[in-house]
Amino acid sequence: MSDMSEIRVHERRRIVFPARLHVHNHMENVVGLDLSEGGCRIRCKRPVNIFSKVLLEIYIPSSSKKGEYTVCDPIGSVVVRWAKPSKQHGYFILGLQFSSRPGENHGINHLLENDQSSTVEKLVCQNSSLLGHYVECFVCGQEKVQQYSLRSKALHIKNNIFGIPTFGEPVDGKDPIDYNFLYLTICPNCNFTAPGDEFFKFSQEDEPSFDVSKFFEKWNSEKSKLSVKYNQNKEGIDGDSRNIEQANLSYELAALGFKILREINSENGVFVRLDAMIKARHAQLCMTNLGKKAEFTREKSEDLLKEAKLILDDNFETLSEIQGLMGAQLLVAISVYFGDISISIIDTLGKYMKFIDNFDTSNKPEEGSQTSKILTQVRAKVKEIYQNRDMYHKEKLNTFLPE
Repeated sequence: MSDMSEIRVHERRRIVFPARLHVHNHMENVVGLDLSEGGCRIRCKRPVNIFSKVLLEIYIPSSSKKGEYTVCDPIGSVVVRWAKPSKQHGYFILGLQFSSRPGENHGINHLLENDQSSTVEKLVCQNSSLLGHYVECFVCGQEKVQQYSLRSKALHIKNNIFGIPTFGEPVDGKDPIDYNFLYLTICPNCNFTAPGDEFFKFSQEDEPSFDVSKFFEKWNSEKSKLSVKYNQNKEGIDGDSRNIEQANLSYELAALGFKILREINSENGVFVRLDAMIKARHAQLCMTNLGKKAEFTREKSEDLLKEAKLILDDNFETLSEIQGLMGAQLLVAISVYFGDISISIIDTLGKYMKFIDNFDTSNKPEEGSQTSKILTQVRAKVKEIYQNRDMYHKEKLNTFLPE
């Protein structure tokens, strides 16, 4: 996919919605293909230049008249991040980024929270905190792969010191769920496993971000042991109540898949950072469920963090600007946790703190750009981590969450 080169900060929701796009003096009715708090994809008839600033008006279902829609206030300073021809002849697909967080009057929160938009075929979830839908596996073409996302504002969420979400009490009568159990989507046919956002086909416009034939060959030759485990644990594994054994297996499958993706895409840092973040999330899953599975020990959690650190450090030069900033933040946090706090340039902590400090000395990012915003956020977080380095040391923490 064209936007895989950048890190997605907000989770995309598979929502199809009507909207109006304003480009200079031209207005066009368009179709939104997905939506998040940070941006969306749309299909339109006119090509638009990358980095153009546009206005977007979203339609939401009327609260008083069934079948009718209400137009919301326009979202200003929307930036076109990428553009490509649509598979539907005569149309184009645009990736839009919202320069500021949209308000209630813009309609985005309404669509994300109520799921009242026109969407693909929905999957009925037993857990009220989840939304489900069907996708297609890019690797083998399997249709109706079950995928789950978390409803907006369904749970109290707190990030651990590595930036990985932990899921607390539900709100407004929703059901409790540890979404880390369902974070990864598993194809029941070929067992390819990955975060659902980019690695499974949702619409006809979606294309794989990797060479499927190369991946398929290596995947089939290396997955046999894990596929045996899958067949032993497949009962209910694609449902919304995955057990601890099945959740652990999903991360093991993803670890193999992303090892292969890194090997066949050695210059693409997207797979490097995602592999590291999946290992960090696996570490959180283990920490949350210590003792519930024999191998879920603190030592295993910490070994996964060390693996994440090694992957990022060894492949850091492949990361793009935004990937590099967020990868450096994770490296700093892991170094502090293990007490590797020398600020020498030859040590991990010192090297990546200097990378963040000096990031904009030679090439200052444009004010208001995503890179500029991420830089500000990363600097603030790294400052907090370093100032609290004693408290964030592993000997002071019972979990990965600050006391």
